[in-house]
Amino acid sequence: MLYWTKSQVEARSHPNMLKASAWLNNLYHTKTNDRPIEGVDLSTPLTYADRFRIRRPGISWALHPPHVDGGTIERWEDPAFRECFSDILSGNWRSHDPYELKGRLDASTSRYDRPNQASVFRTFQGWLAMSETAPTQGTLRVYPDVLLSNSYLILRPFFRPKSPTGSPDFLNLENWEFDISSPEFPGIYPKDGGYYGPQPTPEMHPHLELEKTMTSVPKVYPGDTVFWHCDVVHSVEHEHTGTGDSAGTLISHQDGASRRN
Repeated sequence: MLYWTKSQVEARSHPNMLKASAWLNNLYHTKTNDRPIEGVDLSTPLTYADRFRIRRPGISWALHPPHVDGGTIERWEDPAFRECFSDILSGNWRSHDPYELKGRLDASTSRYDRPNQASVFRTFQGWLAMSETAPTQGTLRVYPDVLLSNSYLILRPFFRPKSPTGSPDFLNLENWEFDISSPEFPGIYPKDGGYYGPQPTPEMHPHLELEKTMTSVPKVYPGDTVFWHCDVVHSVEHEHTGTGDSAGTLISHQDGASRRN
């Protein structure tokens, strides 16, 4: 994999990319919003080295099903990271603010030092198109409501269905009950001495209705860039039915206070 080619460095450091990054970073805030956080500069993006991808047409790709990057079991296990979801865990899920900085800066997103896992707070992930890519041509897909997906993913381990999958009333509220007797965290899986996920599935996270709700981004052209919030459930289309390569450079952003956890 290549991370530091001339074209990648120029893309990350282009003035338009830096302006867009600063604007996106400034969507984050504290609830009080009364004074700047010491040591945090949301207008100074930091460089994060990521790879680029060239996907040939006609090849199935199952390596990136719906998932969330930037921390796995740490979302529940790490006290600072858990603070990011305090409204959800206290029963006030509608008050959850995905752009609240409290907890993010001190969260440990890689407590087990699993290989190839980021240990910095990435405000957004991004994809700079290097080719024309339309839906069904191996493009990005996202779950378009981070408030709902965060709330569901964080609370899902604490509920279980009374009736089996496929039952007519399976999704009904009355079919699900509070249960903390199981050590399982649906969508979190052991790997390399740590964990990977969250990786929601239709079977384990039925209310997300991923088959219907995962949405392909509109057609992009070379130079177009798509950004998504660090908690957004995203995937890559399984099939590429186009006639040309689907190519993009991955570009993530951090604010000026990002640091290794």
